[in-house]
Amino acid sequence: MKRISIQQPIIDAIDETDSSLARFQNQMMKWAKYIEREIGAKNAYKYKAKLFTVDGCTIDLPDDCYKVAMVLPGDYEDQCNARYINFNWASVREDDTHEDDYYSWLWRPAETTYILPYLWEEVAEQLNLLDDFDSTEMTLIYQYIETDENAFWKVNENHSDAITKFIKFKMAGKFNWKQFKSDKLLRAGHANFVSGLERDYNIAIRHARALDGEASPFETIQY
Repeated sequence: MKRISIQQPIIDAIDETDSSLARFQNQMMKWAKYIEREIGAKNAYKYKAKLFTVDGCTIDLPDDCYKVAMVLPGDYEDQCNARYINFNWASVREDDTHEDDYYSWLWRPAETTYILPYLWEEVAEQLNLLDDFDSTEMTLIYQYIETDENAFWKVNENHSDAITKFIKFKMAGKFNWKQFKSDKLLRAGHANFVSGLERDYNIAIRHARALDGEASPFETIQY
């Protein structure tokens, strides 16, 4: 799935509405990040594994953390291809051992146990564990937020239309409403216009989620 800067749908929204609103890009960025999180499809963010040491019952989450998928006791940070499958178990892909690059091995680390999801929760910028694991090394497998060279979020290209339409909906409600409050007829027309924008972005969100949810060849293999 091609990735683009989250700034692109903001630029598209400005181009499709009113260029004078470009001065509100900070507000638009907040809206864009909000709706990107709301789309929240499982394939919208890549996974990584990172090692942490528990402080009592908590782990400070990294700045790029979007969502924690699994908590594994032990050090698996070097397993760059750690995967989280069906929210049931973790596996890693070994380096190819065949001359043919199409072959590789998938395995589950021997005697690996993972902390069940109902025994931890994300609260603010921390992961809280039900039990005391003070000074224990834990590997978090989590979805992370990619950024471009200008520190803007990178999002799936198929999210762009939904983000653009959501920004247009928010812009119509925030910047245009006051123009129509003195005339009931015009106000009603504007309300219908805004409702149409709301319908459009909801349809676009469902479409983006559907594309994100398409199974990859990796996911279709039965273990």
